[in-house]
Amino acid sequence: MTLIFPSITKLFEEKQCRLERFDAVFRDTAAAAGDGYFIISGKGDEVYLFVVGGKPYASGRIEQDGFSFLDVQEFFDAYSDIGTGDLSFCKTEKKLLLSILVYFRRQPSQKFTADMVDMEKVLKELETKGADSLIVTRCGDKMGFSICLKGRPSFNFMPDGAYAQEQPRDGLLLYILGETSCTPSIEIFTDIQMTPATDAIPPKAEIPKSLTAHYTKKASAPTTVSGAGLTLMLDNKVINKYPLIKIETTIGRSAGSDILLENPGVSRRHAVIREKDGRFIIEDKGSSNGTFIKGERITSRELKDNDQVQILNYILTLKCPQAAAEEKTVYMEPSAAQAKKTGAAKLMLEDGRDFPLKSTVITIGSGEDMGLRLEGRGVAEHHASILRGKQGEFTLVHKGGRMDTKVNGQKIGEHNLKNNDTIEIGNYKISYQVS
Repeated sequence: MTLIFPSITKLFEEKQCRLERFDAVFRDTAAAAGDGYFIISGKGDEVYLFVVGGKPYASGRIEQDGFSFLDVQEFFDAYSDIGTGDLSFCKTEKKLLLSILVYFRRQPSQKFTADMVDMEKVLKELETKGADSLIVTRCGDKMGFSICLKGRPSFNFMPDGAYAQEQPRDGLLLYILGETSCTPSIEIFTDIQMTPATDAIPPKAEIPKSLTAHYTKKASAPTTVSGAGLTLMLDNKVINKYPLIKIETTIGRSAGSDILLENPGVSRRHAVIREKDGRFIIEDKGSSNGTFIKGERITSRELKDNDQVQILNYILTLKCPQAAAEEKTVYMEPSAAQAKKTGAAKLMLEDGRDFPLKSTVITIGSGEDMGLRLEGRGVAEHHASILRGKQGEFTLVHKGGRMDTKVNGQKIGEHNLKNNDTIEIGNYKISYQVS
């Protein structure tokens, strides 16, 4: 599917361009042009590399199941798979480029055709709300973008430069109401803040001598966790089992995926599971149909033993004996007398309860199996853990939830606890004491 974006200038086009030529092409075009995008086409694929300020910003893919916003490496992986394909580079204004990125990355808050609504009424409603937004029109393969600042159309990029001399609001209405070749479809995006892909080249960083070498996928290192694996089920039947032996495990429809799900509703690069410091993190890669845990669509989430990941009708269950052993604790109802007798570190709650830290791992949260159970608003099922080090020191680790874990008023990811530290979880204030 090839879309025609407005207000672009094609600076480069070459049939059957080899990946080995890409670095030279990038230096001669994108690095000098500043803002724009590459398209590589071949084997039925069409993959984009978006360039902002002369540096790789993100990649994207258009396929039958929709649009995907991807890491930069995805472009080079696709190019490697294609080998030799048709390559082009289009220069465009940064405002339009970021609008195109919104279209790849976000979901519209409203979607309709021009004959379904009173467009003037729609614009009045946006103006009343006063928020920045983006209106995207599509007629066949031709795209139009109208950037609204504080609810008012402020910059138009219409197909073929239509109504460029008109005021933005008038130009948008004239285009929508005057289009005769088809009835335009209209999508409104209210979340238009953009951030680069996780592996984009930072604005102040130098561009690597060879982008191809920098982004070409290297063999994944082995995990530091033994015995972990995923069980794949479909319709309550076990289809396969996959040991998690690499730091990065890919899930998708692409033939190169570590876990291959051959279903057109699964994106080619649907999700990835990464291991870091003994923990497994699953990240959705901008898939159209989503990745779910406990019915919630996620972008990134830490996985625990027996967690189930759902992709369409597929269920992937994590089995991680090592993690299960580390997290297993017994709920205790300690008393002040016990704390004094042991002379060890303890937690003191505002209601007067003492909780001696006797286990190697103490889990904290609202879940029934937590070592220290805290009920109340803002406390996640597994909100934090306290880990005992080899020298007897204790480290507080934030595990999840909408609200932060804080120590002495400061948000933490990990924190080595010191005597009299105050831990804040939800509405609880807990004192760490060493006697």
